[in-house]
Amino acid sequence: MGSCFSTNKSSSLTTLSNPYLNQIHEITKEEDFEKIINEIQNSNILILCDFYAVWCFPCRQIAPYLHQWALNEYKNDVIFLKIDADQNEILSKSLSICTLPTFIFFKQGKEIERFSGANSTFLKAQIDKHK
Repeated sequence: MGSCFSTNKSSSLTTLSNPYLNQIHEITKEEDFEKIINEIQNSNILILCDFYAVWCFPCRQIAPYLHQWALNEYKNDVIFLKIDADQNEILSKSLSICTLPTFIFFKQGKEIERFSGANSTFLKAQIDKHK
C-alpha cells in the first residue's frame, strides 16, 4: 500500500485549473484518495475529507451544509471529499476513523486538523481558519 504523502513533483495545480474544486467528490477507492492528495500536495489548496456512513443521522444532518459550501462560498478555495467509512474500511482504519462524521483537513499533503461531530458552525470556522 502506497503512502498518501508520497512526493510527486510533476503536478502543480492552481486554483484556476483545478478540476477538483466547485463540487463534492465521492471517494470509492483508496487509490482515488491518494491520487487527489498527491496531486494537490504542491499547492496551498485546502482538502476537507468527510468520513460518513449512510446510516449515520449526524452525517446526514451536516451533508447539506457541505454541499452548499462546495458549490458556493468555498467553490474556489476548498476541495471537498466524501468518504463512506463502511465502503472504504481500509482507508478509514489507516486514518484511525472511529467516530462519524469525522472531518480531516489536509494541506500540501499533510493532515493539519481533524475533529468528529456534526457541528456546522465549528466546521465552518475550521475551514475559514485553514483555507
